[in-house]
Amino acid sequence: MNIRLKQVGLLLALFIVGSCSNDMIETSNNSSLIEESYDEIDLNSLKSEFSFALARVLNESEGVRKLIKEEAIKQFDYDYDVLYMLVKDKKLSGGGTLEEFLSKYMSKENLLALYKEMPTLTVFVPVLPNDIFSAEKWNVAQEVPFVAYKSKENQILFVDNAGKVNTIKSNEIPSFPIVVVKPSERVILRSASTRNFKEANVVRAENGLNFVFEYEEFNNLTKVKTRVSPLDIPTQLQKVFDAKKFADQNGIWQRDYVYYNIMTKDGKGVFQKKISECVYFLELTGIPDVVYHNISDQGDDPHHYDKQPQSTRDHPVPRGPEGYWYNGNYEFLVKTYVSNKNLVSDEIIKAISIPPYDLFELDLQAQGNRMPYLVKGVKSIKRYYLPEPLPLFDWNIEDYSTSIKISIIEKDLQTTTQNVVETTTTFATNFDFDLGLEEKVKVGAKFGTSTTVQHRVSTTVTTYLDSDELQDVIVNFGDDIIIKNEMDSVGFTYCGRRGEYRCPIYEPALNPKYNSGYYKLGIIPLAQY
Repeated sequence: MNIRLKQVGLLLALFIVGSCSNDMIETSNNSSLIEESYDEIDLNSLKSEFSFALARVLNESEGVRKLIKEEAIKQFDYDYDVLYMLVKDKKLSGGGTLEEFLSKYMSKENLLALYKEMPTLTVFVPVLPNDIFSAEKWNVAQEVPFVAYKSKENQILFVDNAGKVNTIKSNEIPSFPIVVVKPSERVILRSASTRNFKEANVVRAENGLNFVFEYEEFNNLTKVKTRVSPLDIPTQLQKVFDAKKFADQNGIWQRDYVYYNIMTKDGKGVFQKKISECVYFLELTGIPDVVYHNISDQGDDPHHYDKQPQSTRDHPVPRGPEGYWYNGNYEFLVKTYVSNKNLVSDEIIKAISIPPYDLFELDLQAQGNRMPYLVKGVKSIKRYYLPEPLPLFDWNIEDYSTSIKISIIEKDLQTTTQNVVETTTTFATNFDFDLGLEEKVKVGAKFGTSTTVQHRVSTTVTTYLDSDELQDVIVNFGDDIIIKNEMDSVGFTYCGRRGEYRCPIYEPALNPKYNSGYYKLGIIPLAQY
């Protein structure tokens, strides 16, 4: 691993919070668990020895890396802190415990001495800029972090996995995976002076030690138990995830279950009228600056300023990324072509309005204190998740073809032309009238034992002059809807009363095949009521 350090204006001291001062331990039942007779202890030497041991353990054990990652993500104190005394005896996925691994490189006596001097010993997983490293993004199978700690001289040192010590300057932030050994700033050892703290704020370790949150606002224990995870499926999406399970087990199409409640190959079911195909996300593709110039080619399209505009009393400028843009939102038209058994194709047109700052991230360059930022261009393209999925149509393949076409344009002028085109379309025939249900039912998964039929279908296509045609994607009824059994982490939002901690955002892993070359589209069938 190449060791690279980025120069930054912020002090690294803000990144590694906490000092080397000892945690004060008052006489109590707690302290008797860790106090024994020792010669004079050098806390800095113990902390250095622990950091060396941890670096070696992280290098050799994926189970330890997985433990630190999983515990950090819980954010029990609203930060990515792992209180060592809470996790040291937990069984690892590959066997053993964290303490057993550390004991190979640090004596039990010195470990106990470190607990005595620093009972709130913590391993912190920082969030480094530009997605370099974080607990959420940590690939434990491949990424072995180094271990940082603060020396007696208040230097920030770090140990690599070969045991080499390096220094991080005060104006640098690592550009490689790293964790930090430090005392906690949010929990303290329970003592006689903290007896009046609420029981809800007590943190109990398996070895009998009790800790308390110094301030109630740091207590995230109750939320840890209910914190959203990739396995927490929203109610609105549950049927889609159930559909993947039945498809994997029984070889059906996922939409067989979503639209007809068919779970097996020989099952049958009635069309569920409350389900509609929906647009879930839109993401433009290509070189960011080129994409921006291509779709902002008209004078009334959204454009960004060349530098940060100055706000005045008469013309206030919004704070944040929206302040760099003018001319409103992009207007996209979603045109869906659905062939029916009357041998015509319906053209269904829906609109999506998207703010430019939700599609593009600008590349901003600082000019110095109090000077406005310069806009160097568009740095990246964002995936836009619609606040509410946009319903397109209800896909009953008794009446409609088994494939649909979706076209997207970035609309500029209202002038249109229309042309009629003909295509060959496939229809399913495995439908019968059920006397008991007194309704038509789909018989069997997929096409059942029936043959399909093909017809020539006429389609009237509307073209918007001077608008940007972004081409088409084809969606088949038999396509997978989702490709994972759990949700995907797609970013973060800030939570808490003051936005003091980050929460992951989870979305379903939708089928990635709908890519026109100009955009990617997320399509999913959802209940509308």
